[in-house]
Amino acid sequence: MVLSPLLGFYTMLASVLLVAISSSSPFMMWVCLELNMLMFLPIMSSESGLALENTMKYFLVQSWASIFFLTGVIMSMVLGQVMLSISVFSLMLKLGAAPFHSWFISILKSSSMWILMLLSTLQKCIPLIMVMNFSVSAYIIVPLMLLTVLFTYFSLPGTISINKILALSSMVNLSWLLLSVQHSLKLLFSFFVIYTILLMSVVAVCSKHGAASFSGLINLSFLDKGAIVFVFMSLGGIPPLLGFLGKLLVLKSSLQYFNFSLILVLVYGSLLVLYTYTSRLFFTLSNSPSIKPAAKNVKTSLSVYLLCGSLASFNMMMVMPI
Repeated sequence: MVLSPLLGFYTMLASVLLVAISSSSPFMMWVCLELNMLMFLPIMSSESGLALENTMKYFLVQSWASIFFLTGVIMSMVLGQVMLSISVFSLMLKLGAAPFHSWFISILKSSSMWILMLLSTLQKCIPLIMVMNFSVSAYIIVPLMLLTVLFTYFSLPGTISINKILALSSMVNLSWLLLSVQHSLKLLFSFFVIYTILLMSVVAVCSKHGAASFSGLINLSFLDKGAIVFVFMSLGGIPPLLGFLGKLLVLKSSLQYFNFSLILVLVYGSLLVLYTYTSRLFFTLSNSPSIKPAAKNVKTSLSVYLLCGSLASFNMMMVMPI
């Protein structure tokens, strides 16, 4: 992928994000949402495969969500705050939370790893900030979180596509993000940064081998398999890796305010994702490695895996103060 023609769009995405973070006006945030969508469309369409179809899906869904959001804000000014729930559900549609998740899974199943990472991280920033600024009631957020986790219970078993598993994992992590939204921007930012770092590590390793499913990772060398297992286990949240730190921070803050049953459902959802990673990777590890790569490929592999490994294991130095 050539980044130079799209550098301006990435710059605009970052600028719009900064404006949205510093703004408190619902209408200004709506403008940021629209600009964010318009800047992301050329990035999606520049990919190969089903890029045009995915771009049209994304445009239609985001456009309808923006219309519902603006309608809800205007109606809340006329009929009262109760109508603001329309805007909240439109934000859930933008985030891809259940039961508004079908477009999210459909796009990520056939998109590239890079688009998957952007849709799972950067494109969720503004809607999450808006949910926090609106001070959405837990009575609205909690049922959506539970529906999102329950959907993954029935969708993860039998899934072998790496893209779809990462998309479902993103939905589970969205529940944790919505839970952190109920506390503070600092907690939201901490969990979001940790998840972004881990997903970048997974995307970097998987994109290097061009694997669409875990069965495509069978004939890798021992070093390649070890790196893939390491980054997936960290993304799954196994202690003491970095993914465990993000969930530990959210759990520590949430146990004081939320019902223990809700926390237990989220933990079981994360355990299901971790079990999915483990079961798929066990099949990969149980096969013999392929022929050793050339020396130049070994050098490239070491540089990529050392970077991903250092990021994924950073929690080993941070877990003690918590």
